[in-house]
Amino acid sequence: MVEFIGSLIAFLVEIFITATGRGVLKLFGVRRPQEIASLFAGMVFWGLLAILVFAAVLRW
Repeated sequence: MVEFIGSLIAFLVEIFITATGRGVLKLFGVRRPQEIASLFAGMVFWGLLAILVFAAVLRW
């Protein structure tokens, strides 16, 4: 069961964070971004999106 949860988390991180980061880096002209750069760019993107949604909900 633990192995299943670990593989599920790895799959979701790959789809939502790394793939998003890869897309963001490609918008800035990076042709083949490294895995770690894609991961960090994806985390920054989703973090900023969460902050913007939070600010919109609170009507700042």
